[in-house]
Amino acid sequence: MKKARKEQLGLIAVVIICCIIMALFETVIEPAYWVKSAAKVTVFLLLPLIIMKLLKIKVLDNNSALNKKDIIKLLLLGFAIYAVIIGVYFLTRNIFDYSSLVNSQMADQKVDKNNFIWVALYISFGNSFLEEFLFRFTAFLKLSGFISKKFAYIFSSVMFAVYHIAMIGSSFPLPLLILALIGLTAGGLIFDYVDDKNKNIYNSWIVHMFADLAIVTIWYIHI
Repeated sequence: MKKARKEQLGLIAVVIICCIIMALFETVIEPAYWVKSAAKVTVFLLLPLIIMKLLKIKVLDNNSALNKKDIIKLLLLGFAIYAVIIGVYFLTRNIFDYSSLVNSQMADQKVDKNNFIWVALYISFGNSFLEEFLFRFTAFLKLSGFISKKFAYIFSSVMFAVYHIAMIGSSFPLPLLILALIGLTAGGLIFDYVDDKNKNIYNSWIVHMFADLAIVTIWYIHI
């Protein structure tokens, strides 16, 4: 029981510390994009791996493999997510001012026409994996092995939402900020749920990846 307590606190602490460090990079330090990306690899991937190694928590297991059928299902799910987001965008583009929101986000992220393609690829494939590794793999799948699953659901999804709100807070008006907080928390719960059955992050990573692809597509439309 003492060992489990140590692992609970270790995993909870590393997730909170990782979020604080990257929030500071995003909102205070604001380095060049490649520096911030390298920092995120270190903070969201390497640091949790080091802590798990110190706590002697097994990282890989038999659920880590994918077969051809699984890959096809995941890709179909991803394309469906992409189509839904782009569809919602076209249905609501005359209602919401996406252009100013995109411009604000691109300015915050230091994205322009010259680096857009590289940033878009990183956001879609790299950043999505890093966030799923921290919030789903570390804060949910691994943590739920040492604490109640209900707590792991709430903790991982709330941390996922708070981290993103810390990054976008200055760009969103208060009503939209509250809506984003609720939506991100709900999204985190859904991501946890789709990973819970197979005990891996492939499902949530695909959903996250294609959702980000849809977002950068909308960015591209407004460049």
